Amino acid sequence: MRKIGLKAIILLVSLLACYPAAAEIELFGSDPLFDAIKTNNPQEVESLLARDGNAELEDFDRRRPLIYAALLGNVEIVELLIKHKVSINHRDKLGNSALFYATKQGEIDVMEILISAGADKNSENRQGITPLMAAASLGLLDCVQLLLAKGADHKRRDYTGRSALMWAEWNRRQAVLRALRSAGVRE
Repeated sequence: MRKIGLKAIILLVSLLACYPAAAEIELFGSDPLFDAIKTNNPQEVESLLARDGNAELEDFDRRRPLIYAALLGNVEIVELLIKHKVSINHRDKLGNSALFYATKQGEIDVMEILISAGADKNSENRQGITPLMAAASLGLLDCVQLLLAKGADHKRRDYTGRSALMWAEWNRRQAVLRALRSAGVRE
């Protein structure tokens, strides 16, 4: 629970830095489904989905329950939402998907579930950044290895022309550089 609480606080601070006016808006919206996800309560999520069935609610940034469950590493809730046929590749206002957020948080188990359910490993956000580029940039070796093993395209470049390898070099992520190069990734 402590890990989930810290991630929620980090998310709130980053949202407020980007959107100061959002201080008046409750994180995760004010819907009971968002509250159940925030508190990692799969039984309540299941109950709410059984009653209402709307797993595609959106907050002020077009983030849906799957994005928050992925970001917080709520494996059981991610599986519940997928069972309820949510849009696995939905992207928020920034163009980020649930897989992108799970990757940035290093949530390997959630990444595997999302990829198995058909998440686009190469989806780009509004800056052209893919989950592989994000993982390389942050030095998330396990995430990089998983994405490469699942067929993520290491040749893609973002809108500034940087590839995953270039992001790892730029941020001095030596372990990721070694892994990319040993997987045959070259400029």
